[in-house]
Amino acid sequence: MKKKKCVVCGKNRARRVCKLHNNKTVCSVCCAETRNSNCEDCQYFKTARQYLASKTKQSKVKHFIIKIDEKVETAVDQALALVEKGSIKKGRAIITNLRKDNPGNHMVHYGMGVVHAFSGENDQAIECFDKAIDIFPYFTEAHFNKGVAYHKKMDIGNTIKAFREVVATGDPKDGMVKDARDSISKMEKNVLETSGIDLETYLGCQKKFDKAFSHMKNRKWQKAIDGFKACLIKNKNHPQSYGNMGLCYAQLGQKAEALAAFDKALELDPNYEPAKFNRMAVESLEEGEKLKVSDEMDSIEYYKDFTLKKRSFMWHILKKLVGK
Repeated sequence: MKKKKCVVCGKNRARRVCKLHNNKTVCSVCCAETRNSNCEDCQYFKTARQYLASKTKQSKVKHFIIKIDEKVETAVDQALALVEKGSIKKGRAIITNLRKDNPGNHMVHYGMGVVHAFSGENDQAIECFDKAIDIFPYFTEAHFNKGVAYHKKMDIGNTIKAFREVVATGDPKDGMVKDARDSISKMEKNVLETSGIDLETYLGCQKKFDKAFSHMKNRKWQKAIDGFKACLIKNKNHPQSYGNMGLCYAQLGQKAEALAAFDKALELDPNYEPAKFNRMAVESLEEGEKLKVSDEMDSIEYYKDFTLKKRSFMWHILKKLVGK
């Protein structure tokens, strides 16, 4: 797909619809340079003014400078064109070289983020998008692609957060802004239908879940149990919390409580394979006997990944056991 050039300078990539230029697209540089009092109704003008106002209220004003280099930006566009055509390796090599000499260029970091995204390397992609956003806070494309990467990781909380930034910083008429707004609306509806709670409550429960899971990874079993219980106060239909509680009870040698937690997880989601597998492991224990810390801890972390890739967690475990 051919990239549009700015109607003002004719060089940089055009991303913004400008009313001053008959609703034609301009680059971010020309947008800033030609902006005047007639732009008060423009979303970019409002965003810039709101951002400045918020920063001037603080004791220290955070300044940011966007480094513009037409040659570098053109090279990034060419690299991404290769990536879009399937030549990911070539595109990666170009942007890797650009990053060595241009560590402060937001487009270079963004470009590497896209390369990682096309390669399925979502964590690395997010890291690069964050670097681009640190340099240019209003980088709508970076916020949007960061949201997409989090969505692929099935991280609803951070997906919503990123898409909200897209809505806050982008032009309401922009396709990405509309897509982000639609995605937020769909997720709100999905959360309400599946969990019976509103999105804000769901996100609050997710924070509690993440904290509890951190305790679990650090083998602080009782603190983890208390955390998962706190999550379940408002999000009662959350099988992962029950499944994790089952593992924690098993580590404490409380077999009956562990089995009850696994049963509740499976009642909510009969296809929740980690609970099935861990229940079988705990069922063979004597009351008071503790479950050994091994692959069972990884099973909960793998759950989202296996669900996303439509792979069987149970088959994976059995295959590992046969191979030993």
